[in-house]
Amino acid sequence: MNDDKTRAAMLLGDAYSKILEALGLMGYPVKTDDNFAETSGRAARALMELVKPVNEIKSEIDQMLARTFSARYDEMVISKHNICFGMCPHHLLPVIYRVSVAYLPGERVLGISKLSRMVHLLARRPVLQEDLTHELAELLHTRLETRGSAAYLEGLHLCMAARGVEAHEARVVTSAVRGVFRDQPATRQEFLDLVTAPQMNLL
Repeated sequence: MNDDKTRAAMLLGDAYSKILEALGLMGYPVKTDDNFAETSGRAARALMELVKPVNEIKSEIDQMLARTFSARYDEMVISKHNICFGMCPHHLLPVIYRVSVAYLPGERVLGISKLSRMVHLLARRPVLQEDLTHELAELLHTRLETRGSAAYLEGLHLCMAARGVEAHEARVVTSAVRGVFRDQPATRQEFLDLVTAPQMNLL
């Protein structure tokens, strides 16, 4: 790990130690139950996996966009129902996303595995779902130089499901469109119909 990442891991470990101390004040046997032994370190490592450093995300995306292919296909490309995890910046609690993205190629196309990888990378941040949705659509349209792009996200937010109103059945839905998807309602509707259709098992 680089210096900043090492420092971040240490700060998170210290923070989780304080959380355990607070749980002890609430009556939990954090000092006597060996299930809590080394919990602060494990929790810090888990959070470091859930939230990737900004520079790592940017670097990986730059590498993906530097390796594209000539487009011989000019119809809609969709990566549908990617399940990924993020974090709510308001409560620092996890969000479980189901993300579908699409684009109409210009001169270049992105490898299909890279499209899914890009979705997973951008989700691994403390970011509002609304902002993530717009960033996905903007990235595919502007950086990949497509004729149009779209993103459709469903989010299960643990800040709603596990606390507060405990709305565990609720899903937050957001969408964003660029280019042809914005200008042509039929194209936008085709995308929405495809990504909201009942999921069929391929195997």
